Amino acid sequence: MSDLETPQGTPAPNPSPHPDSDGYAVALECVRLVIAWYNSAIYNEEHAPSPDADRLEKLVAERRECVAARKSLSHAGPDEIGRMAREYGTRFRLLTGIS
Repeated sequence: MSDLETPQGTPAPNPSPHPDSDGYAVALECVRLVIAWYNSAIYNEEHAPSPDADRLEKLVAERRECVAARKSLSHAGPDEIGRMAREYGTRFRLLTGIS
């Protein structure tokens, strides 16, 4: 019998995506919000009357870092997840001007 089967041989419910699923969900949402902000900023810069190539390059690079961080979350421990939630929560507030 595998770890994913009950004694009756039926599959067990899927385990949560991460051991600290509440913290994971919060961190993931914070990272997603920041990525969404970058997507919007990139779109706006690309469609500006006079796009700033340097700013656009910086925005794309920063979004790329966020995407990499989002991917790394699934392998992160509770301390790293907490750090990322705080970091990306703060980053989102700074980017949007929300206090």
